[in-house]
Amino acid sequence: MKIPEQIPIMTLPNAILFPQALLPLYIFEPRYRSMLKKSLNEQRMFAIAMPGAHTRPRSIGGIGLIRACVDRPDGTSNLILQGVSRVRFTDFVQKDPYYVGRIEVLHTQDNDGKEVEKLAAKVVAKINKLHSTDQLDNDAIIKFLNELEDYEAMADIITYSFIEDVKRKQSILEELDLARRLKKVLLALNQLNDESVF
Repeated sequence: MKIPEQIPIMTLPNAILFPQALLPLYIFEPRYRSMLKKSLNEQRMFAIAMPGAHTRPRSIGGIGLIRACVDRPDGTSNLILQGVSRVRFTDFVQKDPYYVGRIEVLHTQDNDGKEVEKLAAKVVAKINKLHSTDQLDNDAIIKFLNELEDYEAMADIITYSFIEDVKRKQSILEELDLARRLKKVLLALNQLNDESVF
């Protein structure tokens, strides 16, 4: 899949797009309706980023492909955006009515296979423990995670499926070192366990 050098950006305070995740969106603001129309006519892609300082997008976000789009009679749209890749915005070439950024595609770094494997086993064990005590109730995802050998995908799936804290999710999205990413996922799961006690 060819990813363009620059991409329109939708800034959302509570939505983070991970690779392969499906994100449903309701497009109603005039600026994003215009952005959607342009995207559909061109590469069918745009990025999702949390707002940073002065409402500028944070430097790292997720780029997604429009998988389905239904236009409504009032001009709004419902769509499904599928995550394609983590990206860094290296520059903003447009600010109004919406941001357009030049992007650098980010790749996960897997430096120590044995450490990653051990951490992934701990993450799966934690997921299974939370599932056994009914703190996580999606049987299909739990089964899939137990069979998954792609640890990068595992970290992302667990984060977008089970972690609700957007700051933690953003921190995991931004972490390119896979071992450190899995440690952050494990910490978030432990926090989830602690919160469920009260």
